[in-house]
Amino acid sequence: MSKLAAVLFIVLAAAAGARAQSPDSARALHERGTERYARGDLDGAISDFTAVIDLTSSLMKGRPRRGDSAHDEAFARARVLDPRTATAYLNRGIARLAKGDHDGAVADFDQAVFISPNLVWGYYDRATALFLKGETGRALEDYERALRLDPRFAVGYVGRANARLDRGDTAGAFADYAEALRLAPRDARVYYNRGDARRLTGDAAGALEDYEQAMKLDPHYSDAFYGRGMLKLGAGDGAGAAADFTKALDLRPGLALAYANRGVALMLLGRHAEAEGDFRRALGIDQSLRATIEDRLALMKQESAGAQR
Repeated sequence: MSKLAAVLFIVLAAAAGARAQSPDSARALHERGTERYARGDLDGAISDFTAVIDLTSSLMKGRPRRGDSAHDEAFARARVLDPRTATAYLNRGIARLAKGDHDGAVADFDQAVFISPNLVWGYYDRATALFLKGETGRALEDYERALRLDPRFAVGYVGRANARLDRGDTAGAFADYAEALRLAPRDARVYYNRGDARRLTGDAAGALEDYEQAMKLDPHYSDAFYGRGMLKLGAGDGAGAAADFTKALDLRPGLALAYANRGVALMLLGRHAEAEGDFRRALGIDQSLRATIEDRLALMKQESAGAQR
């Protein structure tokens, strides 16, 4: 499976639970960080989640390196004092992942599962970051950890399916999608993931069916519109693709890939100035897209130069 097309099956964790040692400001910061993430303000979200970590964690600046006994004792205290520290690390990692900072995301997920070893979403999200880094083997290990902790964790099967597909295990992948749907038959995200897999394995009709089922289940699910846009783009329908990418961005303004691929659709329509604007917006959100976007910009310039001759 293409890493750029890989499904980010991520949900911001709520900061609910015990108030142990946490000032009210931490709760307010967490809520604001979640709202900023939803608006596409990833830097603002990261700033707020960092502030929550500072407020809720017992760790001090200048703490020993990982592996030192003092470091381990400090994390043990944090585990007891306020489990929401782990949630803040988890959510900051999610925001970093959305910006394309895969290494920073993995580091935050490491902290989250160190503080809360049974945090199923921590292993899932770290697996997703590793998968996007190209470390499919390590990703599979984390998906397996998540499923051992919760065998009914439907999204864990989806993540493992994506990794299996990347390794060429198509049968294993679709068996995992089927199990995820058995466990969560009305989860729009599972249909979207299987739709992406069908699209990438050449089953356009099946992909369309899954994307549209996801839309029926959740009309506000941005990824379903993004996936259908990719399907239309692959069929050369620039106008239809651009419309779906625009809908996805209306629902989720920080979706860098939607900007990037709307730029491709606009190129097909000959709207090069608008395409360049979308490419630059995508790059402003996710620096990991730089090589792909620079290739698109170079191609666009070549086409413009050829048209002027």
